[in-house]
Amino acid sequence: METMIIDIREQLNLVNPGLIDPANFSESHHEEIEEIHDFVMSKKDFTPSEMNGITEALGALRQPK
Repeated sequence: METMIIDIREQLNLVNPGLIDPANFSESHHEEIEEIHDFVMSKKDFTPSEMNGITEALGALRQPK
């Protein structure tokens, strides 16, 4: 799962990649992260709306520190 999160982070080319840290995600969200990964990896470019939706979805899956 860590590899999928890193792939997502790199594909999105975020200004602050630390916002998507694999350590902040639980294996219990594997299926949701896999769906996001499949979507992100299927596209080359993202609209601002898509970027916002992806980061919000990942934010909802993050574990509280």
